[in-house]
Amino acid sequence: MIQTSRHGPVTCYKMGREQGGQVFYWCAAYLVDGLLIDSGCAHTAPELLGALRHSGVRRVVNTHSHEDHIGANALLAAELGVELLAPAASLDYIAGNAPPIFHYQELLWGKAPPSLPSPLGDTVQTPDYRFSVIPSPGHSEDSVVLWEPAQGWAFVGDLWLVPRPKTSRDFENNRRALASLSRLRDLGPRTLFTGLGDVVDHGTAALDQTIAWLEEQYDVVARLTAQGLEPAEIVQRLYGGESEFHEFTGGQFCYENFVRSLLKGP
Repeated sequence: MIQTSRHGPVTCYKMGREQGGQVFYWCAAYLVDGLLIDSGCAHTAPELLGALRHSGVRRVVNTHSHEDHIGANALLAAELGVELLAPAASLDYIAGNAPPIFHYQELLWGKAPPSLPSPLGDTVQTPDYRFSVIPSPGHSEDSVVLWEPAQGWAFVGDLWLVPRPKTSRDFENNRRALASLSRLRDLGPRTLFTGLGDVVDHGTAALDQTIAWLEEQYDVVARLTAQGLEPAEIVQRLYGGESEFHEFTGGQFCYENFVRSLLKGP
């Protein structure tokens, strides 16, 4: 399924695999001035291709190497001849050397076919806009934000998804995410374009809320850890039990990983 919406000169393509009449987890791509930011998942790649055939898209930039952000790269390059760009740290994974995906990832997004982006530089220039490429580790080590200062746009990938995150995967580091969010907040963004297809106005206020939440959670988790509680016990104390995603993802996406991520080094 694909849903299209316009936000000034930016077109959002919100995508997801439909099962039983509903989409369980969305992903997104954004088209502005011939530049496509992310390409969604493999399951929706043919639909995205159809939507983009007469759009004038010339380049695709991936914010990071996860399968729900690179899934149409290969198809768009083959059919439309677009240039592919991605963070240097993403290139090996996107080329096909990523770890095997889990069953839930295959179900929701599918395995992305290999593609061969060139490395991103410090900026991406389009006819009308100039985007700064800001390294923003936390959700993944290779994540970047595309920042258009004249417009106040921040294309954040999965760095910011919800105001009060509580679930993480085991590779995430929310201490680093907090630092990345704080650096972005200092730029004063007006609009956040997220990896779920949500377009958030009052971007600085949204970042303030999330930064305050993560700082509060870190303080509480650190205090409970100092008292001798294990992460699973902290989950029970703070959230009353595990996330509904825990069983579905085989423990990959859960509250305990969120707690553990706060205990990692910054």
